[in-house]
Amino acid sequence: MNRRRTGSALLLAGALVTALPTAAAADGTPVDPALPTPTVPAGPTCGTADSPVWNTVSTPPPAGFTVSIGIPRPTVNGVSYQGVVHAWDADGTGAADASADRLSVTSQQVYVPLPLTDGHTYGWHASTYDGTSYSDPTDPCYFRMDGSAPVTPTVTDPDFPPEGTPKKAAGQPTTFSISAAESLPAGCAAVGAPDCAVSGLDHFVYALDQEPGSGAAALPADATGAASLTGGLPWGVHTLYVEAVDVAGNRSAAAAYPLTVPSQLPPAATDLTLAASGSSYDYGATAKLTAHLGQTDGSRTLALYAQPYDGKKTLVTTGQADANGDLTATYKVTRRTTFTVEFAGDDRQAPATAARTVTARARVTESLTGSYTTTHYGSTLYRVYHHTAKAKQTATVAPAKPGQCVRFQIQHYTSGAWHTESTSACRALTSGSTAATSVTLTGSAGQRFRIRAEYVPSGKDTGNLTTWGAWQYYAVRR
Repeated sequence: MNRRRTGSALLLAGALVTALPTAAAADGTPVDPALPTPTVPAGPTCGTADSPVWNTVSTPPPAGFTVSIGIPRPTVNGVSYQGVVHAWDADGTGAADASADRLSVTSQQVYVPLPLTDGHTYGWHASTYDGTSYSDPTDPCYFRMDGSAPVTPTVTDPDFPPEGTPKKAAGQPTTFSISAAESLPAGCAAVGAPDCAVSGLDHFVYALDQEPGSGAAALPADATGAASLTGGLPWGVHTLYVEAVDVAGNRSAAAAYPLTVPSQLPPAATDLTLAASGSSYDYGATAKLTAHLGQTDGSRTLALYAQPYDGKKTLVTTGQADANGDLTATYKVTRRTTFTVEFAGDDRQAPATAARTVTARARVTESLTGSYTTTHYGSTLYRVYHHTAKAKQTATVAPAKPGQCVRFQIQHYTSGAWHTESTSACRALTSGSTAATSVTLTGSAGQRFRIRAEYVPSGKDTGNLTTWGAWQYYAVRR
């Protein structure tokens, strides 16, 4: 691509078109229109004022350049015609003249000793010289120099990161994004400044596992200096090599992009969760469990297990997830229980397991004995005791907790409210998981009481939570 071509062409056309060869004007040699004007074939040094051709500068740069001109009649009446060339730097900093040997040939090579500089624009024209006169000159030729190679391309592909896990396997289509930029001539801050011409990126060449050579595959560069390469890759460890090429033909250093292509992808992680209808339950309450399986292919069978505290892992249910990916089940909770759901995996998704632990309160049941009748205060049932009797409260804890602790609490109804009268020390549960206390009623005639038991687990028992039993009401009479 040619950048700022219009402005440069106008400058050249206005400054360089001339009727006389410079040498003729300088030494007074006449111009003879009868002499044949040379022909100039299109080539790497001859473009038009509107479209100068691009040329490269070798390293180290040459002291000049060579042009080819045609002499229609190399010899007339024994006189051999000589090709002469006048060349100039468009910025006015240099010019040179050159001539070919007088050879009786129709094509002559003329070496012009004008040094060429990266980023500059040059013009030249040719004439025929017979030793005494010059012909009319050719139309001027224009060319620009781009001797700077583009920067090394940048290559990316999210499917095959240089570090990390590949996201695709052999044969699956993937897209590499490629970009590069032109290098400015030395001392230039922007394209288009005087003597700062660049040809622009033209295309990229690439090869797999070797640097691109002659005839390598090419990708056109867009206006931003970018391109994309899409295709499938063979299994194995590879390196993609990419070079940027500008319009002048300069090639960048090769970018090396390493990648590993698996024969097939490992199963993707599976989204599996397990939820419960609560975090803690009363003894024997029903927990509702919901397993949710994310998107999978093939089998969608789930297995749900329960493992109670001090118990074995048992299967609750197994079945297919529904259209929403859910499998539900219920389970009666009697102690801390860990639930797990398992997915065996399929062709695309990895096996997965999710877990959820819930807790349960112990169950405390109570019996109050020794009364001789019952009565009601409001809707509450009271057992009635003679003031000389004793009330016996027995607490039973489930699940069985022999050796663990139960405390008894008594409250007295007075002044329209219940007030705690006493709380016992711990009473160890028997092998039958029971504990009892007796209450002396002397001096309590005409009063009302209530009693309850509390299960208080030690640090050794993590199977159940602390639990109060229900209040048992009693009244004392004479």
